[in-house]
Amino acid sequence: MCDVIRILNFNTIPSRLDMISNNSNISILTENLILTSATCVIPQVVENLDVSCIVCAAPELPYSPLSNDLNYYKVDVRDHPGADISIHFDEVADLIDQEIAIGGRILVFCVAGVSRSATLCIAYLMKYHQLTLLEAFDHVKKIRPKIHPNCGFFQQLMDYEKSLFDASSVKMVYNEFLRSYIPEVYDKEYAQIRIFNKKRKDRQDRQQ
Repeated sequence: MCDVIRILNFNTIPSRLDMISNNSNISILTENLILTSATCVIPQVVENLDVSCIVCAAPELPYSPLSNDLNYYKVDVRDHPGADISIHFDEVADLIDQEIAIGGRILVFCVAGVSRSATLCIAYLMKYHQLTLLEAFDHVKKIRPKIHPNCGFFQQLMDYEKSLFDASSVKMVYNEFLRSYIPEVYDKEYAQIRIFNKKRKDRQDRQQ
């Protein structure tokens, strides 16, 4: 088990990046990799973050009015369990690594910064920081609790982990509430929903 903390050294992050990171919608995953939603992709924020490259994982969005000096890369994938996001794993991970190698900083976003962009960031952490899927997911989830790659994307991340390391750190489990298979890391979330729904039903029954 590798040490996830080693990929992040906040002592080297500029103070203005520290200040802007207080925005809960801007998630600094490493010194040079930022995950956010479309609402934060505006000139002032991009400039303050010293972003040199943007990866947009929402083809339905128009191009943002940003500086022509930025490298802008658009990933054509819809947020649907049946969409093939895995075909972009290597190209986006390689792009991020190449940009970092020349001292750049990358901002990855989709509409909400929850599924598509989070999936691509996790794939990068697996490939270039040698994190298992569970480690990469936990790292991003800790910094950005709202992430929730759809189950189809998660299965593709599981397949990617297998191709990278010939090992698996996450498995699919059957969820009675949804009557479908979900990543085991989501099982606790749905368990809480089941408890909430049961309590609500019990209250309704008592009121009748």
